[in-house]
Amino acid sequence: MSYSVAQALSWSPFTERLTQKFPDLLSEESYCEQWPQGELYQRVYSDVIQAVDDKELAKKLRIQRNWQMGRIALRDLMGLSELEEVMLATSELADALVNSALDWHYERFCVRYGTPMGMESNTAQKMIVIGMGKLGGKELNFSSDIDLIFAYPEHGATQGASRSIPNEQFFIRLGQALNKSLVDYTEDGFVYRVDMRLRPFGDSGPLAVSFAGLEHYYELHGRAWERYALVKARAMAGDKDESKYMFDILRPFVYRRYVDFSAMESLRELKQMIMVEVQKKGMLQNVKLGPGGIREVEFIVQAFQLVHGGRDHGLQGRRLIPTLGHLLERGFIEQKEHDALLEAYVFLRRAENRLQEWNDQQTHDLPSDEHQQVCLAESMGFENYATFKEKLDAHRDFVSAQFNEVFAVEAVSTEVNHWRKIWLSGIESEEDLAEFDLEDPGAFVRHIKGFKQSRSVGRLGAEGIERLNAFMPLLLNELFQQGYSEEMLIRALKIVENVVQRSVYLVLLNENPQALKNLVALVEVSPWLTDMLAKYPALMDQLIDERSLYAPLELNSLNAEVANVLQGCEGDEECFMEQIRQWRHAQVFKVAAADVTGNVPVMKVSDYLTWIAEAVLNGVVEFAWQLMLQKSGVPGGLDPDNIRNPFLVLGYGKVGGIELGYGSDLDIVLLYEGLSPSDSATNERGRQLENSLFFVRMGQKIISLMTTLMPAGILYEVDTRLRPNGASGMIVTDFESYKAYIENKAWNWEHQALTRVRAVVGDEQSRSAFETFKSQYLQRPREIEVVKQEVVAMRDKMREALDKSNAEQFDLKQGVGGIVDIEFMVQYLVLAYANVHPSLTEYSDNVRILEAIERVGLLTDEQVEQLIGSYKVYRSKYHRVALQNEKPIVEQGCYVEEREAVKGVWNCLMA
Repeated sequence: MSYSVAQALSWSPFTERLTQKFPDLLSEESYCEQWPQGELYQRVYSDVIQAVDDKELAKKLRIQRNWQMGRIALRDLMGLSELEEVMLATSELADALVNSALDWHYERFCVRYGTPMGMESNTAQKMIVIGMGKLGGKELNFSSDIDLIFAYPEHGATQGASRSIPNEQFFIRLGQALNKSLVDYTEDGFVYRVDMRLRPFGDSGPLAVSFAGLEHYYELHGRAWERYALVKARAMAGDKDESKYMFDILRPFVYRRYVDFSAMESLRELKQMIMVEVQKKGMLQNVKLGPGGIREVEFIVQAFQLVHGGRDHGLQGRRLIPTLGHLLERGFIEQKEHDALLEAYVFLRRAENRLQEWNDQQTHDLPSDEHQQVCLAESMGFENYATFKEKLDAHRDFVSAQFNEVFAVEAVSTEVNHWRKIWLSGIESEEDLAEFDLEDPGAFVRHIKGFKQSRSVGRLGAEGIERLNAFMPLLLNELFQQGYSEEMLIRALKIVENVVQRSVYLVLLNENPQALKNLVALVEVSPWLTDMLAKYPALMDQLIDERSLYAPLELNSLNAEVANVLQGCEGDEECFMEQIRQWRHAQVFKVAAADVTGNVPVMKVSDYLTWIAEAVLNGVVEFAWQLMLQKSGVPGGLDPDNIRNPFLVLGYGKVGGIELGYGSDLDIVLLYEGLSPSDSATNERGRQLENSLFFVRMGQKIISLMTTLMPAGILYEVDTRLRPNGASGMIVTDFESYKAYIENKAWNWEHQALTRVRAVVGDEQSRSAFETFKSQYLQRPREIEVVKQEVVAMRDKMREALDKSNAEQFDLKQGVGGIVDIEFMVQYLVLAYANVHPSLTEYSDNVRILEAIERVGLLTDEQVEQLIGSYKVYRSKYHRVALQNEKPIVEQGCYVEEREAVKGVWNCLMA
């Protein structure tokens, strides 16, 4: 809805006064068109920087501020601009005014005092102005003060003047001059109210702080509310490269590497402090600080940012509306909540601007004057104040309800209170536990005492003890709610002992009752999952959302998430190795959780685990490729204008057959396709590197990225011995050499292995070339009896070396009638009959190959059904024992029917 100039001026006495002072504001060319981004900045900066002295600088700053504010208010009140434009324009105006004043003073200070030089870099230093709050997020309201922090890169001294002064002194004086230009009140008014209290040590700290000083302060003295304040911090003036370096320093303080629910405690406390002030000062009708106001929307969004932003880089944005969209995209909030919060935020911010446009005052209180109430309502598109207030209250009620839901503190049950008394009393004797009817109360007491006396608990500080005492009653209660057993207690205490020194994880479980329920449920059924949680406590954030915990991702989604990891690390090798490991552990953990709770069928478990490995390999290859391009240039033979990655990773064994288990290593062969080994890459310095060496180095980097031991462990054990010529062969081979080896030198067991191979990484050209070769090679005519004899001989050799079966136990994998017997029969049939039945080469996994074998009649329907049934049973047990930290060995009496069925088919087919 649009309004006339007369209506707009009636709603804003301030704007009316400005149009009297600047009549040109009323010309249509002044307010009708939306300026492209940057034009406002350029107009203001280019005028102000031309000031000849302090007096003219002050005048130009104020005239530009007032004229532009008049234009912004007119466009807003007339309905010509959306909220986004108003926020960006007020922020762009602040950037222009601060930058022009800063640069004006800096130039003159350098003449007077000399140019500040870095002690270490010996380069000229410039001041970085950090915009905080809404200015940092480019969301400035109409009549806001501005919160600033002044920083500079290095200590040092000025050069080029008659007398040198320290850099700190230079920048403090520069900051004082800048502030004076902005805050002094003259006949033309003021520019901004400037608040510097957010700087290190507040009013008692130096006005300008070095980067080292910032790092030291936040590392040692940084408080929780300062993390909140820095979420929106933005370098609005100064060198861009230096600014990036500064925020790299600050980021670890703001965003923890793990999921950090301690931020919820801090934000809850901060909100309570604000509400005390609101009630004390009678500000319940304040659209910013009152219940359901702007601040509560900001707290909701920034709670997710501080808790999850260290792991989800998309949450590290400074602007609320895009961040709210990312919360929806990542599943942190539902569509309904997103839409209602967005609508409420826009409404509240528009009302805030209307309140401040009335008389250019920094107010957020609803007016008590009836005339102003009517003007406010009409400017917001309502016929009267009552209907406006009704809509406002509806938005505030929704925001308040959402805030209370996000920051809710669970009521403590009678049972938890009972456990709190027992825990705090020390559980000194079995009598304390009489009411629980424990089978062995003495064991319970021993385990709890042993835990309390452990080194980890003994080293806890006051905060850690407080968090542990809050958590343990919740844990003990949940253990008994889910059917206590001694094994559950042992496993749960193992996890707590491993994470208690990083008590933020206890806060996570305190804040999320569902996460605690999921923790106890999973430790009950799987020691493997227990070990994962104890070893990699960052996995605990997976316990929060039951929807995602028991719903593993499929390949496309996994690849998309790995792409996000790559983007977030921006070529930082250590970051990538740590992040991709944490990501991989989280995905495998979700598969296992879904597996043990029956949320995915057994045949899908291997699919999910294989897809995770594929996504990891794709990400690692892409990272290594980009590193090599940057270091050595484009490999010879590739089109520099249309570069493709010719690297090809062949998956053998379980990864090739889409049959990975928990803890499986990866059998892979590394190739490059379509390029001559003798061509060369040339880097920016003109150094050449032959393709053969280029790709060997890339392969080495891939293996290093996969297997280097990091705090989050390794990605996978990698076995490349199936490459041409085995351990003595090149780690990476060109595709033509690989084909020649398979055709001329490979043994029969390597031909068997080829039946289960597929390209897991590679562009369309490379994959197609491999699949064509594999299909054609496997379809070559072979002597059926010769193939059979060689397969049987290899099977006998393997069984003799690897079968762990005995009179009491059966080896699921290597025993007679076990997994490998099924695999060898499948491989034999493919090698022997693919020339007659090409469809046998279409798939690499045993089940689908067996289905193809059934279709072409090489085995009967009954035989195939027996083999597939037995195979699925074995694979299911294989996963089960892995999750119990046991070996794939069962008692001889197990799976007799399946084993006999497999032996029967073997004797019929291979004897």
